Amino acid sequence: MKLTHTHTVATLEVSAAVYDEVAGKLKAAEYDHAFGEDGIIDMSGVGLQRGPVPDPIGPREHIVQFFAYAHLPPHLQEVSKPFCDMAERIVATLPRNPERTTALRKLMECKDCAVRALIAKEEP
Repeated sequence: MKLTHTHTVATLEVSAAVYDEVAGKLKAAEYDHAFGEDGIIDMSGVGLQRGPVPDPIGPREHIVQFFAYAHLPPHLQEVSKPFCDMAERIVATLPRNPERTTALRKLMECKDCAVRALIAKEEP
C-alpha cells in the first residue's frame, strides 16, 4: 500500500507590499519550491520574525529626526522616549509655524540635557 502525504495550507491574504517582501526574501534564499502555480506561497517550515519597530516620529519636520531613540541603548531609550512622545503630540496637535518649531527645539534641548544628566560622570 502506497501512502500519500497531503497537508492543508491556510491562506492568509496580505497586502501586495507584504507579499512582495516575503516573496523576494524567499526567492533570495532559493526557496522557489514554496511558490505554487496559483501564486500562493506555502511557508511550511518557514518562520516569520518581526523586524525592528520604527520610531513613531517620521521626518515630517526637520527637527523631529532628533527625537528618534530606537538606535539608543535601552537605558537611554527610557529617558528619551517621553520626549519623543511629547514631540509627537506637539506635531499632531499644533499648527506648523515658528512657535511650534521653537517648542520642538526647546523640547529637544531638554531631552539632550536629560540624556546628559544620565550619562554624566560624577565630578571629583
